[in-house]
Parts: sequence; structure tokens; C-alpha cells
Amino acid sequence: MSPSPKDPGPTDYGAYLCSPTELKASHERCRALKVPVALARPRHVLPPDELEPRLRANAALVALAECLIDPVCCTGPQKHYIYILCDPELAVLKIFAAPEVLIAAEEDGVKPGTVFTEESCGTNALALARENNRLLAICGEQHYCKLFKDWWCVASPVKEPAEKIIGYFDISLHAEKELGLAAAHLQTLVARIEDGFLLAELRARQRNDAAPVPFLLPPEVAEKLTPREREVLQLILKWLDDEEIARKLCIGTGTAKRHRWNIYQKLGISNLRELLAKLSR
Repeated sequence: MSPSPKDPGPTDYGAYLCSPTELKASHERCRALKVPVALARPRHVLPPDELEPRLRANAALVALAECLIDPVCCTGPQKHYIYILCDPELAVLKIFAAPEVLIAAEEDGVKPGTVFTEESCGTNALALARENNRLLAICGEQHYCKLFKDWWCVASPVKEPAEKIIGYFDISLHAEKELGLAAAHLQTLVARIEDGFLLAELRARQRNDAAPVPFLLPPEVAEKLTPREREVLQLILKWLDDEEIARKLCIGTGTAKRHRWNIYQKLGISNLRELLAKLSR
């Protein structure tokens, strides 16, 4: 893969970068694990017979990610991104990218089944996100091994409604100046995946119990929204997803998604869990 540009670009990714303490601790673990600095390919890749049961166990996570990422991974600025979805043990379940990017990644040994632990790959964003339980970015030269020295990466845990971590999600690229945009994009995708799991749980409760408890829209919330956004919010609170909202209102799915995220932005929240907590208060 080609090296990152000489121009460092804006430093808007700085807030996400791993701290010197986190980085030092990771490098010390790599030395203790005897990971070679010259490592050029991952050391652990699951064979198909070991990967297949993990894919079955994480089918819902993969399906949600596919719905969100497949439409965007080959267009616009995202066409240069590599999206890496892992299970809780950091084994890659699926990689999303433009075809030419997928080929280049596989040449570096990054493919389904690759294990992103420090023992396998040295210091990397996925391993750091798991170690520190937060969204975390790492720039090229901070990686321990040669393998990822040209990669700029951001990774985050993905959690189910009960806060249990069900996987990890990474965006990797070669343009430092885009790392802040990639981090914001990753946050949005993770929030939408987590919303999907929460929505499935709420619907299951509704089937087993009764109609959803109605939420009263406080005046201070209602006044921040347009009439259409208030209409969309009421449908969100009936546990409709974006496609169902679009059909109900005879609008495009993309328009429904924009309304949802405009609502979240105006209310200062980022996901469905935070919306329910805000309205419950």
C-alpha cells in the first residue's frame, strides 16, 4: 500500500488519539509478547473451519453492519476507507472496502479471520480500543510493527443494550488529514449499530408484553424540532426503523435517516438509548 501523505493536514483527530501512557503500555506488552518490530504480516489468521462458527454466532452484528456500510463504502471519501468488523476476541468477521482496497489489504494479510490482538499484529487501534474500552485512534508511526506503519486507524467497542461488548469496529486509511472525519463517521456507524440491537430488544418486549409505553414530549424538546421531525420522533418511539418510517410517511429512507440524526443532533444525543433516557427524565 502507498505511504501516507507528507502533509499532516489538520489535527482535528487529536482528541481521539491514544495517550502516551496507553501507547507506552501497549509497546511494553508487545515486547513482553516478543512481537517482532519488523513484523510485516499478522501472525494469527483463523482457518475457515474456526471462522465459520464465529460468523454464525455474530450473524446479527454482521447483518446490521452490512446494511449500514455496503451503501457507502465504495463512494465519496469513504471509498478509500477500510472498515474492519471484529468479534469480541478481535477476530475479523468482515471487511468492507472498495474492491481495489480489499485486494491491497489482503496482500498485507488483512482479511476475514485475521486476529488483531497485540500478540498477532502489535500495537493497533482495535487492540487499544479493547484494552482501554473506548473509541481510540492511532497514527502511523505509533504502531509497534512495520505492518501498520502507513495506516491511520480509529476503532471502537460495539455494545448491546445491556452494555456488554459484542464486537469492535475499525476504520483504517492512509490519509492523516481524514482521521478526524473517519472518527466521526465511525461514531455514527457504531451508534446506529447499537440502535439496531436496542430496537430489536424493544420490539421483543413489545411482542411479549403490550404496546409500548407512550412518551410525553416535553415542550422544551418539542420546540427544538420542526413539525416533520416531531412526526418522525413519534414513530421512532413506536420502535419503527428508518425504512418503516419512510414507508409510513411516504418519504425516502435517506430522508428518514436525515430526520432521525437531525433530531439526535438538536437534542444533544447520539443514539436511541440516550433518547429514551432523555425523555424518561
